[in-house]
Amino acid sequence: MREGGPIGLRVVALLLTPVLVSRTATGQQPALSSGHPRSSYEEVADIEPMASALRCALSLRERYSFSRGWWQWDRLRSRYVDGGRTDRNAIKILAAVFRGLIFDWHRRLQSRGEGDLLYLFFTTNPGDKGARRTPGGRSLVRDLHGGGYHGGWGGAARMRIYEELVRQQMLTADEQLHFRSLVRQSFSHRFLDFSQGHQRATNHAFGNAGGPAIALRLFPELPQAAEARGWLDRIWRDFSEYGDWKEWTYYPYGPIFLHGLIDVAQERGAQETQRELLYAVGQRCLGFVHGGGVRANPNSYAPAKHDRAKLDALYRDPWQLGYFDVEQSARDGHFWYRMAKWFRDPEFLWAAEQVALGGRPPTGELPAPYRAAYARRFGWFVDRNIIPRVPQGGSSVGWVSPRKHRIPERLYVCAGRGAGLPFASAFVYDGVGSHLNPPEVWGTLIEYSVDGVKFLGSAGKYTDDIPGGSGAYDSLMVSPPDLQFPLDGRGPQRSGRLERSALRFENRGAASFGQFAFVDYFGLGSRWTRQLILTAGGVLVVRDEYQSGPENDGHQVGPCWQCRGEGERMAHAADQHWFDAPAWDRAWWQSAPRRVLVYTHPAQQRSYRVARHRTSQDISRSVPTDAFAPAGIARAGVSSVFLTVLVPHPARELPASVMARIQSRVDAAGNGWVAIDEVTVSIAADGQWAVGRVRAPR
Repeated sequence: MREGGPIGLRVVALLLTPVLVSRTATGQQPALSSGHPRSSYEEVADIEPMASALRCALSLRERYSFSRGWWQWDRLRSRYVDGGRTDRNAIKILAAVFRGLIFDWHRRLQSRGEGDLLYLFFTTNPGDKGARRTPGGRSLVRDLHGGGYHGGWGGAARMRIYEELVRQQMLTADEQLHFRSLVRQSFSHRFLDFSQGHQRATNHAFGNAGGPAIALRLFPELPQAAEARGWLDRIWRDFSEYGDWKEWTYYPYGPIFLHGLIDVAQERGAQETQRELLYAVGQRCLGFVHGGGVRANPNSYAPAKHDRAKLDALYRDPWQLGYFDVEQSARDGHFWYRMAKWFRDPEFLWAAEQVALGGRPPTGELPAPYRAAYARRFGWFVDRNIIPRVPQGGSSVGWVSPRKHRIPERLYVCAGRGAGLPFASAFVYDGVGSHLNPPEVWGTLIEYSVDGVKFLGSAGKYTDDIPGGSGAYDSLMVSPPDLQFPLDGRGPQRSGRLERSALRFENRGAASFGQFAFVDYFGLGSRWTRQLILTAGGVLVVRDEYQSGPENDGHQVGPCWQCRGEGERMAHAADQHWFDAPAWDRAWWQSAPRRVLVYTHPAQQRSYRVARHRTSQDISRSVPTDAFAPAGIARAGVSSVFLTVLVPHPARELPASVMARIQSRVDAAGNGWVAIDEVTVSIAADGQWAVGRVRAPR
């Protein structure tokens, strides 16, 4: 039958046929329909009852996610394909899923007179997250008729599974015609106007684009085929001409975009024609990853799994679970898996292991469950002798559009990215992006971790309802004298622009240095300069200098540090120039309790405040957060210098003992000097720095 022609009578008959699966199968054998997708199906002696029970259970659901719900089945397909297509039981399970969620689902809607409302991709019709309306005024209920505007996020998974089922001769000719008719229906004007919705490189556009791109290859004469191809051309051109995408909250949006990017690139043949561009974007994202077993990003929190039960579950099924407790952990790991496979790149494979399993400890010693999980998850690479490799390099700048515009996004301060090495990064991008208001995080120290422990880097995904906003900390804040500092630090509009000529990074042995500056920061004529020195032992020395302009005369100014609280409001004397807090997170391989002492060099006319605020929803409302903020008064034309020393220490060591190990000085010119134990750190106002050893007395 030619695509675009009338649907044959046998297809109509098929569409009207009642669901043939026994509706008592699930009730009789509930164990057969639960726990899918399973870590393996090879041991199932008789797969048919299990497949039948699963199909029935899925087809009877009242709702099913058309966006995120299909990703797990696509990973099962990938596991089946990369395993050499030997697990015949797995493909039978996929066939059951497809029949239950596509064919049976459609028949059920038909029985309600709503079969013509099912759509497999996304819709640009007006409405909200719960429901949208067709041009005729009929209601499209999310996760019943389709997935709303996010519905296309699962579209590529549906198309890939269909293609594999056809390849394995798992679908009848009538079923293939049935599916083709649903794809045609989904491309109709009833659901889609390809001139509407996102027309640029965003997670919405690329997350939705994979399914239509594959559909156009399989069924090239679809309705609105020309319009769909024009839309794909526009969003690809927006990406390729700029050389990147601009959504800074990596979790959950990054993996949605990046999977869509691979989907569209594969369908366009861009793997070869624009290979350098795609590899460069992968390398930029690779910069977000290090071997510390912990993770932080601007405006999003990513706790690691170190609970034994969670790790055991992860090791049992590394294809469907991920190491970080975030919405996109398994999907993020699968993005790196696809990139590593695409480019056969050992550094991308290393990133995949970090995200999927947590990475290897500095000793290299791995428990047997971890080794077995690695073999199951990365067997395709093991068979080809592709071994993970730690990315080379130390301190650096991560660039947005690295091959074209080269806009600074992150400053990395580290001696390397190996397991447990000290690591710090700051967000220095000063432009406008999506899902994040950049002024909230300009200059924010988004991560500071040492030896598998994260001491700073707790910004949450949603901060608007939090006084001060968790994204407002770990940077320098300025606010009028009549506002509470630092909780009302967002009272004035943060402003400014990055001074690119001041951006510096350097490594000397195992010590690292980074510097950035923002001009017109919180007011015209002002300038904030931050310099960071990270020692081999993980001590972080931060020198902040704020040159105030006339607009900020008399304002409060000071660095604010967002520390993990301990559940009780602590009395904090105005002259107590230090704060001690537990770590935010730790790697699976790090069990020793650690804390961090935040020490500020004492100076006249300074106060030292601690304020508590709520944490954002993706951290957990039950986790207390304390903001430690040394505050001074800005004077127009006068520089305020703050010298902060962050010292990791064992939980058993009392703060007074740590304080006794620290000496500091700031001279009249603003030059700073710190000594801790036998290590000295000096940082001058002009950026000259040194890390040395205290000479033993003769």
